[in-house]
Amino acid sequence: MFDLHVHTCYSLDGNEKPEEIVKYLKKKGFKGAAIVDHNTLKGALEVKSSDFLIIPGMEIKTGKGHILALGIKEEVKSRDVVEVIEEIHEKGGIAVLAHPFRFSKPHCKTDAIEVINGRCFPMQNKRAMEYAARHNLPATAGSDGHYMWEMGKAYVEMNAESIDDAIEEILKGRAEAKGEQNFWHPLKCQIYSFTSFVKRGFRRVE
Repeated sequence: MFDLHVHTCYSLDGNEKPEEIVKYLKKKGFKGAAIVDHNTLKGALEVKSSDFLIIPGMEIKTGKGHILALGIKEEVKSRDVVEVIEEIHEKGGIAVLAHPFRFSKPHCKTDAIEVINGRCFPMQNKRAMEYAARHNLPATAGSDGHYMWEMGKAYVEMNAESIDDAIEEILKGRAEAKGEQNFWHPLKCQIYSFTSFVKRGFRRVE
């Protein structure tokens, strides 16, 4: 099991230390995770583990949606969606459209699409699944966890021993999206998200 959308304390709205997230997910039987902090690789590069695969990445906000850059080793500087996707590819990663129906509809072509996001309501994830199937796009899934109790709520099952393995599994459509689908978890996430927004002085994540 791999949670492909995890935030650490290196995100403005994150709360957990990278090494503590790894310990928690390992206890739950996970083999790895994608650490995709907002606009930084620091959280992903901090963790060193021989028996837990860290897929380094970033979550990047563009005018056409949030893009997950998976498998990169250098930070993406662009913010225009076309340039972001190009830069991700130049840096050896893949571009995944995150939670495509949470805020709007998809407006860009990426390598894959996140079909189960732990912070999305079931109908939003259902629309993402239908969109991926309609456009023949590979799928990913992740908790979008910012607090420990969120981690692992959505994930993929795939065979991967390395970052390259994980990227190949995703692109070939062999990553099977799984996750809890209910109304209360994303509602709780929204409440905690708003509370965090207030505590940090109404500073938005850019």
